Amino acid sequence: MEKPNLRKAFTLIELLVVIAIIAILIGLLLPAVQKVREAAARAKCSNNVKQLSLAMHNYLGVYNSFAQTQLDVTGGQTGLANWGWIPKLLPYIEQEALAKLADFYDSYSTPKALPLRMAIIQSINCPSDPKPASNNTYGEFSTAGLSGVYGSPQWGCPPQYGAPAAIPDIPAATRFYAQHASYYGSYGDGYSTSSGYPYGATNNGQIGDDGCDQYTASGSWARYNNGGDPLVSDGAPQPTSYLGGDKDGNGGRGFFAGGKGPTNPTGVATTAKNVRPVDVTDGLSNTIMIGHTVSNAAGNKEGWYQGMSIGGTSLPPNHLRPCMQSGQNYNWATPGTPCQPASCGRQSWQTRGFNSYHTGGVLVSMGDGSVKFIVDGINQKSFNALGSKAGGEVTPDF
Repeated sequence: MEKPNLRKAFTLIELLVVIAIIAILIGLLLPAVQKVREAAARAKCSNNVKQLSLAMHNYLGVYNSFAQTQLDVTGGQTGLANWGWIPKLLPYIEQEALAKLADFYDSYSTPKALPLRMAIIQSINCPSDPKPASNNTYGEFSTAGLSGVYGSPQWGCPPQYGAPAAIPDIPAATRFYAQHASYYGSYGDGYSTSSGYPYGATNNGQIGDDGCDQYTASGSWARYNNGGDPLVSDGAPQPTSYLGGDKDGNGGRGFFAGGKGPTNPTGVATTAKNVRPVDVTDGLSNTIMIGHTVSNAAGNKEGWYQGMSIGGTSLPPNHLRPCMQSGQNYNWATPGTPCQPASCGRQSWQTRGFNSYHTGGVLVSMGDGSVKFIVDGINQKSFNALGSKAGGEVTPDF
């Protein structure tokens, strides 16, 4: 009797069907996995912002004012210590060893501060950003290798009180190491003046525009009330100068545009003017204190310990989306690309908004320490209202 011919393998068609089914299942699962991963990253980022907010309030409890940068918001870039706001929070984010290296009466470029410049602090890095925490974020976008950030004598005060002269960490570039933090202090809704087109200037009939964007100079005030109502004798809105600061140095409209503060015996400003809760007349819960930024905005003056680690609401959320989608850094982008339109030139104010890789918006911390998510489509006037600390605007829903 002949035995039946038992099949011992799948046919090619059956294998292809099984593979197709598996591929379909993977295709269905991947978006879910990516959403879970982004949700976890956003939760971690939200916790980072919350910890910085709590640290700000711990600092407030000790010094009766919020931590400030030491940047002259009227535009001065020499003669100042130029420390940022995050170094002042180091004791309150479990970084006591680094805190002991920060001398706010002296330059951050001194040999003593080298371990601080080299430090990589994970809690100030957003896990959604494609660039991992690094002490040379800016240089990693460079085609010329290590680049680093400015320090003495290029930017910032020389060493004080007979301290040793600064020796650049990257001699070939005369630069220093610095991590780019994912979080900016908010200088509010003051617009940035674009080079060559300050308030009141015209460009081919576009009042106050710089020829490539609508969010700078007086054009932004006319459209979006950047800077609020006219408060000075020339009829311009109050903050009409560098990084949201006003023209006479008395301070801008946000948490981190307090104006130039007291100086040490050698004439170096040791802090900006204090901002206290009583100064935030719009209400702490109605005013953005800390915002989000991305590695694509990393520049040579925005390291985590530098005074220009600040941004504002005068640009809409995720204004740098073209740069983020291209994977380029704005400061290193090739002219003529979506990140760097040829008509714009290289205007660094375009990196001064709040940006993130979180889907649909950016995380911010309000002055009371609460963490909020601002959607990309928020009305620009409403966004500016959240940026000012004493603008008197009606607080929008968001």
